[in-house]
Amino acid sequence: MADDQLRKPSWPIKNYILAALGGTLAATAIVTVVSIVLSPAHITFDITKSSSSFTNNGTTQSLNLTITATNLSRRRAAVRYQSVFVDLKNSSSASGKDAIHAQLDDAKPDAGTYFRAGSLPVDFKASAVLVVGDLAQAFAGNRESRGGFTVVVMAQVRFRVVGKLRTRLYDIRVSCKNVLFPVDGGSAPTKCTG
Repeated sequence: MADDQLRKPSWPIKNYILAALGGTLAATAIVTVVSIVLSPAHITFDITKSSSSFTNNGTTQSLNLTITATNLSRRRAAVRYQSVFVDLKNSSSASGKDAIHAQLDDAKPDAGTYFRAGSLPVDFKASAVLVVGDLAQAFAGNRESRGGFTVVVMAQVRFRVVGKLRTRLYDIRVSCKNVLFPVDGGSAPTKCTG
């Protein structure tokens, strides 16, 4: 009788294999669901308005632009713009070396506010100031009206998904090519890619 109990396992090997496969399948399903829930939403950036103006009796030129960010997520992910930086490059590529930083307007959205998917787009107004003279001419070289600048937008965003569950901080970098800054302000919108 003791020999029968030693030889007969309580669970056959195939049950162990099936249990291991079932556990692996369950773990894979959990990881997949968490990855989908915490994946970032789709955000687009566009230059919706750009203009140029002269101030201080023509001694400085301001290159003004409005950047519109839209949360196109079909899910319920809300986005918070932690910080946004804008650079103007006098080259046709986003990796050009000569750049000036554009200051954001003080009326930018609060860094603690989450904007839900499907809500109105968020506008960021920025301005770069050039002191008229040889250096400004060397940098701009009539690019404000011909050829255009490459505008590089760098944003740090965080998403809020189900309830108060937040994702990690994401770095987004897009470039907008051939942005013109006409004096009359009649520029066409420019799509940004990245």
